[in-house]
Amino acid sequence: MAQNNISGPAALPTIVNAGNVYNPFIEKQSRLYNGIEHLGYAFKIKGHAYFLQRELQTGSVVYDGLEFVNVPMLYDLLKDQVVVQHFNGFTKIGLVHEKVTAFTLNGHHFIRLDSLLGPPIITGYYDEVYTGRLKVLVKRGKYIEETIKDELEREFIQKDLFFIQKEGTYYAIKNYKGLLALLKDRSKEVRQYLRKNRIKYRKGPENAIVKATAYYDSLNK
Repeated sequence: MAQNNISGPAALPTIVNAGNVYNPFIEKQSRLYNGIEHLGYAFKIKGHAYFLQRELQTGSVVYDGLEFVNVPMLYDLLKDQVVVQHFNGFTKIGLVHEKVTAFTLNGHHFIRLDSLLGPPIITGYYDEVYTGRLKVLVKRGKYIEETIKDELEREFIQKDLFFIQKEGTYYAIKNYKGLLALLKDRSKEVRQYLRKNRIKYRKGPENAIVKATAYYDSLNK
């Protein structure tokens, strides 16, 4: 959103823990800056590696047991890494993956899941796009596609994976048939609802999954 854009000197993060707000001037000693310098990517690569936009946005992150708000940050989808601006206003720091348990950016809330939960979950951050009796999560990512024309061209391409958590178990949703199979006890009603509202899976899988899941929940209150 436009109001989240960072302009001028970086805003100082506020540390929130157990309901207490600490003086933001302790940021130089803060655990938030415990990570590796993020150098970015070559400008010749088309597009960018980040979630929604390449510019810093104000967000919040739970890092090393503390919640930090008002943080200038990015989400690197190629490395699956949260990146924050250092207090010097120039350097960017890639946070240690294992220490980030959750973060919010551009109105999206991400949580970290571990592969120990079992297939189909892989370790990383998942966007909670719908939460009800069921939950819809998206594993967002990017990769670099290389093509050779007159010369080598490289471009960031986004690929999202979709999951539904139902009764404590995670299921990968790979297509429309798989979505209806998971919602099989109400699949007829869900299919009619999507058709009536002209919601087509192939044109927008994420929207179709969220709308179908929310409608399914409404039928099972």
